[in-house]
Amino acid sequence: MAATRAFTRQELEDIGIPYSWDAIPGKAAEQLHEEQIDTRRWVSLHEIVFRAPDDGKAYSVVYAKGLTENQEDTDPWEYEGETIKATEMEPHKVTLTEWRPAGSGR
Repeated sequence: MAATRAFTRQELEDIGIPYSWDAIPGKAAEQLHEEQIDTRRWVSLHEIVFRAPDDGKAYSVVYAKGLTENQEDTDPWEYEGETIKATEMEPHKVTLTEWRPAGSGR
């Protein structure tokens, strides 16, 4: 089972997760990966992997982003409480096979 860490909403905001402009200068987390993982009617869900500046470990959290100007003030943590559960992550190399038209080179 993967290790987890509980961050407060304020801790994540202070390190710029999910929005880097919220970070305290010099305290920003390193964003390693971000992708949209789901879409709902009014929000899209995104996973972000970041390196925490205090312990150097990589963590993943899922946050919501409003899809229209009416959802600008969407709570990125939706129905989470005061703490957000982050999963500790580690890199894994994968081999990717691409399909291309025959005779297209390389």
